[in-house]
This record gives sequence, structure tokens and C-alpha cells, in this order.
Amino acid sequence: MSDLDSLTPMMRQYKEIKSRHPDKILLFRVGDFYEMFYEDAKKASQILNIALTSRNDMPMAGFPFHAAQHYIQKLIKHNQKVAICEQLEDPSKTKKLVRRDIVEIITPATVISPEIPPENLNQYLAVLYHEGSEFFLWMADLSTGDLFGHRIEGSPSDVLRALQDEWMRYQPLECLYREELQSWHAWSSFIKQTGVLAQTLPAWYFDPSYFSPELLTKLEKRITKKGFIKGLSAVFRYFEETQIGNPHLKNNFNRFIERLQIVESSLYVEMDDFTIRNLELTTNLWDGTSKNTLYETLNETMTPMGARLLKRWILYPLAQQSLIERRLDDVDFFYQNGVLTTRIRNTLRSVTDLERLHTRLGLGKAIPRDLIQLRDSLVQVLSLLPYLKLEGFSEKETEKTLSDICDHISKALTDDPPSTFQGEVIREGYSNELDELRRLLREGKDFILKLQERERERTKIASLKVRYNNIFGYFIEVSKPNVHLVPKDYIRKQSLVNAERYTLPELEEYEARVASASDRIAKLEEELFTHLVAEITAHHLLLSEIASSVAYLDVVTTLAFLATDRQYTRPKISETKTLHIRDGRHPVVEQSLGRNLFVPNDTLMTEDEYLFIITGPNMAGKSTYLRQNALIVLMAQMGSFVPAREAHIGLVDKIFTRIGASDNLSQGLSTFLVEMQEAARILTYATPKSLIIMDELGRGTSTYDGLSIAWAVIEYLAEHPDKKARTLFATHYHELTQLEEKPGIKNYTIAVREQNDDLIFLRKVIAGPADKSYGIHVAKLAGIPLEIIERAKMILKTLEKEGFRTQQEINEGFPKKNSPQNPSEQGFLFEDAISANYEWLAREIKKLDLNQTSPIEALNFLVRMRQRLG
Repeated sequence: MSDLDSLTPMMRQYKEIKSRHPDKILLFRVGDFYEMFYEDAKKASQILNIALTSRNDMPMAGFPFHAAQHYIQKLIKHNQKVAICEQLEDPSKTKKLVRRDIVEIITPATVISPEIPPENLNQYLAVLYHEGSEFFLWMADLSTGDLFGHRIEGSPSDVLRALQDEWMRYQPLECLYREELQSWHAWSSFIKQTGVLAQTLPAWYFDPSYFSPELLTKLEKRITKKGFIKGLSAVFRYFEETQIGNPHLKNNFNRFIERLQIVESSLYVEMDDFTIRNLELTTNLWDGTSKNTLYETLNETMTPMGARLLKRWILYPLAQQSLIERRLDDVDFFYQNGVLTTRIRNTLRSVTDLERLHTRLGLGKAIPRDLIQLRDSLVQVLSLLPYLKLEGFSEKETEKTLSDICDHISKALTDDPPSTFQGEVIREGYSNELDELRRLLREGKDFILKLQERERERTKIASLKVRYNNIFGYFIEVSKPNVHLVPKDYIRKQSLVNAERYTLPELEEYEARVASASDRIAKLEEELFTHLVAEITAHHLLLSEIASSVAYLDVVTTLAFLATDRQYTRPKISETKTLHIRDGRHPVVEQSLGRNLFVPNDTLMTEDEYLFIITGPNMAGKSTYLRQNALIVLMAQMGSFVPAREAHIGLVDKIFTRIGASDNLSQGLSTFLVEMQEAARILTYATPKSLIIMDELGRGTSTYDGLSIAWAVIEYLAEHPDKKARTLFATHYHELTQLEEKPGIKNYTIAVREQNDDLIFLRKVIAGPADKSYGIHVAKLAGIPLEIIERAKMILKTLEKEGFRTQQEINEGFPKKNSPQNPSEQGFLFEDAISANYEWLAREIKKLDLNQTSPIEALNFLVRMRQRLG
């Protein structure tokens, strides 16, 4: 006997269905519950925090079907695929095993249900295809219809680097790639690190023969570059598999083709993943959320579509002046018309996520409430038509179409329709047949009341009742003491402890008529709704264009609002090497601190002065100053006004950053090696049009090694004919300030003031080098014990005087902490040590006001000083 023979018929059914979906958690419908078995049950019970039980040593777990969306959402967030297996027939109407099969597959990148709302961000599926050294990367979002293509060529390291950069921008939730790529160790390691749900597939899965001739023709018209279609079929195959043969899917593929964009790298500012991460554009360095990021700071959009578009603008700043100016002109228009901008933003607040709603309509997944939201949104859109940039549609034509759609929905649907079709979705008067069936049901209620009254009078049983339940339908109930009064034409239906239940031929006839009417009402409502959706989706091109245009209007009016609210200014864009910023501010820090607390700074780079060496103490604001310049340039080139009194931005083709200390221990990369890798990428790929931000290069190794590297890097960036990029180089190596003598280099520092041995940060960038690092002052501010602070001062003074170079010299000549306190024994070195060791005592004495100090206060002071001296 096989294992299957020992199972119940239902469990054999489960095993067969599960064998077709081994990589998914199978939700197996049993009555009012979704059940999971074996390994699925173990895994799901941990993720969902539900009870794990067992029957005959078979692990089991489950949850009520009406709470399914909540639990499915949790599973998806934990990178699980979910297959929903439903009962395909009514269990009460069959004596055999209920037919079951998969009706829906949900994966992290294919969520389209309105009851599992994703965030305002995209949920991309990544598809990577390669032929030799040529790679094609596709990013597709089923829920919005977005589809982006990238072509990547070069050495394996260059390709991997480019993939990492794009991964940082898109943050895909799933990835499909050819199984041959598993032998590429660097890729396998990277994809594992991302934590994305990845799947390897055979070469045939990516074959373009999947496309119908009609679809292929549309693609080739859309994609003018020969060969770019490679690998795209995997996107469509995967979506088709998850939608379980959805008949609407093929038509919905047209929307993908309409929205398809081939990303031309020359149109956008190049930023690697280090830069995106270090500048905290969309995720912060602390917990990986959007808190305190540029995206969060600028995201005052009113719609989900606008929020997604704003994020894309941030991650893909423009590199062509004409495109930038076009966006700036639009922002400027609304900036100059503040009352109009406020009205538009208030209107946009009532517009739903048209992109995702459009997809649900196209895939036949819409529910009645979706159409009410569509109608209400389109009513708002009608008032925005003069400000929407609709390509291929006239304003008059659009107005008529949208008005017709809104009127049709209002006539067809009730004001607050339920999600299921049970007679309350379609409005009275919309369908004569439906109205007639409803009338039949209403009259049926009168029939039941009349029948009950008639039978009470006929039988003389005052307690007789005509009732209904889902199992037995309609029946006449008579209590036991009155059974002897029951007429002979009554047909017994059920016996209870205290009563008997009967029926009559006319009651059975009525029940059949009512059941038929109820079923027909439900089916007719669904048919009418489906027909309504089909009429609306016939205008899918217009609806798609409206969704895109609303998103654009949302972003430009948001940027105009921010410009007014936060006193941003329109930047001047040119093809020069100028970076001229007056009173520039860090947009994120300013919002966190408050406008009045942030100290603005200038940056004046020219053709002749383009590499700034910036010195000054820690915590003085060097990193903020470096980042704010990069963010101002980025904001200007994404088409936004910028936080500055004045800004002239010479176009930047690439932004590079080398900030902070990080490692990659899982890859065997130390902090210093990661630092050098970042620097190497900058030095290799920077051009004279690039903007480079370098903070503390060389600090991850010994002083002289680090200084030497930093020195050589500055010389290379300033003097190499193919580099000479605009560079902000922050450092604590004061020796580097000597490089100002070289062409193109200029020293700046962050101003500070010493007062009573305390350090006051002025946050102002001024010309010239810093006089010292003030590291010990910062250590004191941080709360390092005073004893250590004083000892550090003594060591610093000795090192500055002697300049020890080797460990042996230090061991032989440096005064030990517990050395005899006799200057004659140690010579001048120890005299300096003693002097440094007691500086604090001199300061304490100087603080005393002898004219105001009483004898007892003076005595107490001496006691405290003696205690500190041990």
C-alpha cells in the first residue's frame, strides 16, 4: 500500500494539488476555514503566530476564511508565495468529495487585491536575462502597469556594479533569472544578500516565441532598438502563471506595452548605490526606513501615483538641460499661482490610486466599491482637465468621455454597494429584469405572512409559524402539544424535541421560485457589473493617460507648494562647470531642526576653483555641508526648486559620494577595503562634469598611509585632464591644506570659537584651513571622563612637539603615566607633561572671584582640588 492509499480522499486531493505548487504555501479551503498541512503549517504558524496542531501526526494550522486577507498580507511580507485553493461547488449539494482547485496565486510582486493594499511605493518584479556579455534587466509592476527596461554591457564587475545600482533604485520584491547565472558566484552572492525572493528558470522561459504575432508587432513598434525585447517574455509568462489563466490578462498586457520605457542612461544623472545610500535619498542609514530621507522630506504629494513618481524623480535626476527646464517651468507656473496650487492640491486629495484601480479593472478584479471610487475621482479630475498634460486626447473629448463614465456608474450602482452580489449592488431602475425579480422577492414576504395567517386560522394553532433557515429552507413549525391539530395535507420535514416541522406543496413551490429569483438576482447583478466594467475599460488608453498626468500634476504642484512654504528658489541651469550656491541649506536637516535654527552656507565653485579641501572639527557640520550641496544639485536636476537664496548649477552628469565607515564582513571586506573600493569607482568613472563628495578618505588605515592616499587622490582629481571634477573633500589631515598652492584647489573650514575651554560650533563655512582638529574638545563634549581628556592633552602636546614616528621611539621616549613627577629626571618632555597635566587646575583657580569668595568657600575649594589630585 502506498502512502497516498492510506490517506483520506480529501488529503489525497490536497497532496495532488500541493504537488503542482511545491514552492507556495497552499491555503486549502475546508468549510469556513483555510487549512494548511505538513511543512506549510509549520512555517505559517511561526509567521502568523497561530496555533500548530496535529492529527495522526500530521501538522495542521488554519484560520477563518473571512480573515484571509489579513493573514495573506503577513505571509507576503515574509516573502512567501501563497496559492489559494477554493471549493468549486456547494458542499450541501453533493455527496461526493467537493471539487477544489487553485483559483489565485499571490506573490510579493503580484499583489493586486484592493483588500491587501500595498504601500504607495511600487512592487517590482525583476527579470534578468543575458546572452554572453549582454544583459537585459526588466522591472515590472503588475499593480500599476509600469515596465522599465535596461541594457547593460561590460566586464562582469561592471555589469554587477550596474545591477547593484539599479537594485538600489527599484528595490524589487522578486527576481527571475536564467539558471546558468547560478555559476556566476558574484551574482549569486549579491542576490542572496538582497533577501529578494529569487527563482532560477530554464532558457525557454525567456524565449520571445511566447508572444503572439500581434503582441510582438506592438512591442517592436514600441521598442525601436533591435534585440531589446530579449528576456521580456519572462515578465508576461510569470504574470500569466500567477493569474491562473485570467482571460483579461492578454488585453492588460497592452497597458504594459503602452507604459513601457527603455531607460536611456544618457538622460539621467548617474548615481551608484553608495551615493543613493550615503545621501539617504529614500532610505536612511540607521534603520532602513524612509524616515529623515529626502523622499520623506519632499513627499507632500496628495495621491499614491504622485508619491511613486516623486520617488522616481529623486532616484533619476535629469541630465539634459531642456528636460530640466521644462519641469522647472511647470513648477514655476504653480509657484507663481499659489491660490490655484492650493485649490488643485485640495482637489487631488480626493483622487484615489487610479493606476492600481485601472489594473484591477483591466484584470477583472474590481469590486463595486472600486467603481464608486473611480467615479468620485473622475469627478475631481474633470475640474483639473485644464492643467493636465494629456497626450493624444483633446480636453473636450476627454471631458465628455469622463462625464459619460461618471453618469453611467451613478445610474448603475447604489451609493454604497457591498463587495458581493446579493441584490444590493445595482441601483433600482437600471435593469427591468432585475427590478422584476426584486418585486417577486418583496411580494414573497407578503405571501409568507398571508400563508402563516391562513394556516393559523385553518388549524386553530395560534403558535404556528412559517420559518426559514439555510439548511432546511422554508417550513411550518408546530409545537408538540398541537401536533394532533395538524391537517393531513401537511408533509413532515423534520422532528425536534419540542416541535415538528412541516411543508406544503405551495410552500415548496414558493421556495423554489424564491431560490431561483435569488440566484438569478446575484448572477444578473454580476453580469451587469461585468458589462459596466467592460464599457469603462474600453477607454483604457485615456484612463491610463489620466493616471499618469494626475501623478505629474501632483508632483509639480507639490514642489511648487514646498518652494513657497520652505522658501526654496528656482535654480539656474547651465552647461558650465559652475556650482554657485548662496545661503544653501540641507533640506532634511533644516526640516528636522527648524528653519530658524539652520545656518546656511555658500558654495562658489568656478572653472578655476573646483576642488575644495574642507577642514574643521568633528560635529562642526562638515558632513552636513557636503551632503547639502549634493542634494541641492540633485533637486535642481530633478526639476525642483532648491533650499538656497540663489543657485546656479552647472549640469552634473554623475554624483559620487565617499562618506562614513562601513564594512561588508559577509563578503570578507573590511571597512578600509570598502572605502578604497568606493574611491576606486569614483576615480575610474568620474568626468569633468561630475560632482564628487569625499569625507575622511584614508582614515581607515595608519596615519601616514591614509594621508598619502588622500594627498594622491586630491592631486589626481585636480590635475588629471580627464577628471578635474567638482569635488568637496572633507578631511582631518591638516597637511593636505598645503595643496591649495596647486591650481583648482581651495581651502575652506567650518568656523568654531573657543570659550573657557569649551568649543562653540558656528556652523559657518569660511575660506582658509582650520588651525587644529579640536578632537579632544569634541571628546569632552561627548562625555569622555575628565581624567582621560587631560591625559590626551598631555599626549597631544608631546606628539606635536616631538613628532614621534615609530612605535619604538614612543616606547623609549614617551613619558609613562605613572612616571616620577620630577622634571629633573625626565627633562623638558616631562616638564611639558606636568604643565599639561595641571592646566585644568590653573583654569579652576582662574575661575575663582577672590573678591566674592568667603573664607569657608575658599577652604571648600581647596578640599575639592586636593580630592581631585588624589
